[in-house]
Amino acid sequence: MSKRKKINKLDYNYAVARIRAIERDLLDDSKFDRMIEAKSPEEALKVLLDAGYGIGTDIKSASEYENILRSEHKKVYKLLNELVPGQEIINMFLLSNDYHNIRVILKSEFSDKDEPDILIEPGTIPISDLKLMIKDRDMDKMPPIMKKAIDGCLDTYGKTHDPQIIDLILDKALYHHMLSISNSFDNSFINELVTAFVDLANIKIFLRIRNIRKSWDFLKKILIPGGSIDIDVFVRGFDMTLEEFFEDIKNVHYGAFLEKGLEDINKTESLTGFEKLSDNFINSLIKKARYITFGIEPLIGYLMAKETEIKNARIIMVGKINNIPNDIVKERLREAYV
Repeated sequence: MSKRKKINKLDYNYAVARIRAIERDLLDDSKFDRMIEAKSPEEALKVLLDAGYGIGTDIKSASEYENILRSEHKKVYKLLNELVPGQEIINMFLLSNDYHNIRVILKSEFSDKDEPDILIEPGTIPISDLKLMIKDRDMDKMPPIMKKAIDGCLDTYGKTHDPQIIDLILDKALYHHMLSISNSFDNSFINELVTAFVDLANIKIFLRIRNIRKSWDFLKKILIPGGSIDIDVFVRGFDMTLEEFFEDIKNVHYGAFLEKGLEDINKTESLTGFEKLSDNFINSLIKKARYITFGIEPLIGYLMAKETEIKNARIIMVGKINNIPNDIVKERLREAYV
């Protein structure tokens, strides 16, 4: 095993000072409440504009809110890539956009249709380059894990013509890719965070496979190795009740989260609430960064806080435009960083 790279905390002194100043502008619960209680989508959007969203964009109506959110997302990564020495760690969090875009491009190719307008920027590979690489099958400049996943999609779809296989291969590759980066660094915060991503993804995979009544050998093929919960635990739990399975994997780290998750699943017979609880669990790990004085942790904390903020803003704007009752919108919001 190659030696893990150490992160020099002192390299981030200036970056942390900048982030501590800017994170005061993060939207808190009171601003989200103002958006929810707004009498119109335009009034809700104004809260975002007053908070600095939309600078440099030409927005003519509230229905164009997505352009503002995408612009803010790009701005966050641009700032952090300017502040962080070396981009590998920050760009690790962009991999989900890359794999999403690969999914869209491949499914469009297989169905012989144009890509829908759901490609996401920024990614670690510009969309125009990604399209060309896949179209020309010239992927040698891609990270090996990504290239192998695309080759696997092309080969397996050619044999099965099952578009679901694309999702399974790419989801597994995404977390494998993130683990390969986080494991190359000697940093407990990053390692714990990415391990939690994998554990939560595996729990959700387990629950979905049970719901659609696939076999345990199918489950074993798509679970992601590298988490803190051994894959054999999921296979063993396949014939258990949910209560027995959650009791089996309960530990200090996931105990309270799993209790709430089981309660919500039994109450709603849906995984929607479980998705929110998963996001909130990640946020609880991220909040530790607020108490770290030096190092890359506060920058990752700010990045993930902005991701959650943008997600909450999107939930509210969708709610206002579609006249969804305020109490339902509030139920869907993730916990804010501040």
